Amino acid sequence: EISSASHPFYTGKQTLVDTEGRVEKFRQKYGVRK
Repeated sequence: EISSASHPFYTGKQTLVDTEGRVEKFRQKYGVRK
């Protein structure tokens, strides 16, 4: 899972919606597919 673990700055600051958005961007950037 790519979430606040890789982005400590956002820990407890962003919502799950923002987290999912970052994960989607991460997958698009690195071409990772589940």
